Amino acid sequence: MELLKRYSISFGIAGLFLYFFIVWVEERNESNMPHNLSTKKEEKVSVTLVPKRYHEKCVDLNTNQKLQYGFNSDALLKFNLHYHDEGEKIFIVQEDSSNNLEKIFKPQKRAYYCLMWVNSGEKNKKIDYYFKIIN
Repeated sequence: MELLKRYSISFGIAGLFLYFFIVWVEERNESNMPHNLSTKKEEKVSVTLVPKRYHEKCVDLNTNQKLQYGFNSDALLKFNLHYHDEGEKIFIVQEDSSNNLEKIFKPQKRAYYCLMWVNSGEKNKKIDYYFKIIN
């Protein structure tokens, strides 16, 4: 019985330590993973973007991959391709006024890269976009 009591206390302490360690790690890394991260290698999407709002889609890329992407819109939009590095946005591509675009991007480092469209106008705007991760 003494042995069972000793193991129960040891497992309880180890469990508490593990719980608080996991909470600490999740809090430290919470801002590193985008909330809109795609789990797919390829997507084709149509979105209606309301005034003064944005739409963002992120992908996990490493240096052995390429991102093929493009979009068409019924009106001019702001567009950018960026990634986050220690809380700072690093812009790869910035277009202030575009209604279509097609490119292939080769990353220099592994990161979560985000495609972002901004509707700074006063009317709804429709976007048809796609991306494909090429290995």
